[in-house]
Amino acid sequence: MHNALLVNEILLNILAAVREADASCSQLNALARTCHLLSPLALDFLWSDLPDVRPLLQYMTPMVSNDPRTSVPCASFQRAASRIRKLACPPLACSDPHSQIALTERLRLLSMMRITTSLFPNLRRLSWTDTDQSRYVYIRLFLSPTLESLELDFFFHKPPHFPFLTLLPELCPNLHSMSISKHSVISLSEDEGPSAVQTICQLPRLTTLECKSSTISEADLLHLSQLKSLTTLSLGIPSWVSSDHGSLAPHSSGTVRDCAASSWFCNLRNLHLRAYSMPIITSFVEPGCRPLQSVVFDISEAPTSASLTECFSTLYSSQCDTECSTMRSIEVRDSLSNAILAISQVLPNSKIITVDVFKPLFAFTKLRVFDLGVCLSFSLSDSDLTVMASSWPELEVFCLNDRRGWHPSASEPKLSITVRGLQSLCALCPRLYQIAIVLNALSPCPITSLSSRQDTALTRNLAVTRLSLGDSRLANPQDVACALSDIFPRLRRISAWQYPLDTLPKGRYYRKLWEEVNNILQQRDITAVAK
Repeated sequence: MHNALLVNEILLNILAAVREADASCSQLNALARTCHLLSPLALDFLWSDLPDVRPLLQYMTPMVSNDPRTSVPCASFQRAASRIRKLACPPLACSDPHSQIALTERLRLLSMMRITTSLFPNLRRLSWTDTDQSRYVYIRLFLSPTLESLELDFFFHKPPHFPFLTLLPELCPNLHSMSISKHSVISLSEDEGPSAVQTICQLPRLTTLECKSSTISEADLLHLSQLKSLTTLSLGIPSWVSSDHGSLAPHSSGTVRDCAASSWFCNLRNLHLRAYSMPIITSFVEPGCRPLQSVVFDISEAPTSASLTECFSTLYSSQCDTECSTMRSIEVRDSLSNAILAISQVLPNSKIITVDVFKPLFAFTKLRVFDLGVCLSFSLSDSDLTVMASSWPELEVFCLNDRRGWHPSASEPKLSITVRGLQSLCALCPRLYQIAIVLNALSPCPITSLSSRQDTALTRNLAVTRLSLGDSRLANPQDVACALSDIFPRLRRISAWQYPLDTLPKGRYYRKLWEEVNNILQQRDITAVAK
């Protein structure tokens, strides 16, 4: 054996590469079986991240004794379990009853054995996804004091009783991240004892919580809002909230509401909300002040320009004056198809976004990601884009309706961005590496003539290799390709008029023109490599 393999750091890197290249882990398995020196480290890699609990449970065989509680898990099971850092119980197909029965039987056998210490002394992350309601009682077997992340995802709809939930603070004192889904876990009636949320709020180190359901009660929401350790929250706002609510803070008494407003998720850094409409999102953001660093808002219906402006204004006012510079990422998107706008050539002002919508966000001077994807149209000029770029000089990702388009109307032309505005954006935001915008390239591009002058310093972006230009219109592919390659010397491909935008009037015509631009860029790339 080569002496280099005696250096642990080198050997670990080799094993990591082997594991990454071999999804079935057959090579690691072979190393563990054939080489005594490599066996311990190979086994560590083999068992550290177990995507399916069944290989581990293969060590559990039916006991001959009538009382399995007199026995303990075998040594092979204990050795493998001690190596596991990340474990998952993936869903089994309902059409495979043999696997379903076998898994349940092995879990039942394990639960009946005499166990005095944690089965998984080094487990850090546990993910349990199940289609069988009868197996939820075995989750407790996998809980340990070392557990840091717990993800529970169930497919059945009737809310069962989860006795292990009330024991979480005791069994998993180091748990800092939890993800729960479906109303079966998060909503329990009052006569069934404390809800899951009230139990979760007792976890002393919980910093991250993801609630995939939308059935949290108003009382539970108040409990959650007072959890000062919570820094990351992903929440579906439930149906009991209406856009008429002035605030989501409880309104049963003035004292309770004042308390909620002063400490409403006061230490949140990252917020992901899902709701039916933008006013519901706004009502959640309103109470209290918090130093947010990133927000993601997913809504079902398309907003209006007024509701977006109100939400952005509330988001700004919810920040402490001294904390505006902490905001790094803002993402807003709806779930509607971009083809909806195709039915209307003339849109009301309430469906058109102007620069005024973004003004409340200009205070976030350290913003790095801005991604807006909504079923609205845009009316922005080069000067508007310059104002936005000047406010966000550290911008790295700038996407306005990526793959959706801006749906400019031919009968009522709105303000539009030209290649000149795109060049200004890159000059003011030198860190940009992802751009999705819509251009009006029907007129000759001035960049081409300027770049030929020796006394003109043209700002170039070397990070962008792909552009998403939606339903941008152009006239001369050669002219546009030359102008864009001057700004983005490493540009390889432009995505424009993708489905369903190509179903709009003249969509296929413009898509063909942009393909000509891509061909020109490809030929330039081949020529540059040849030189």
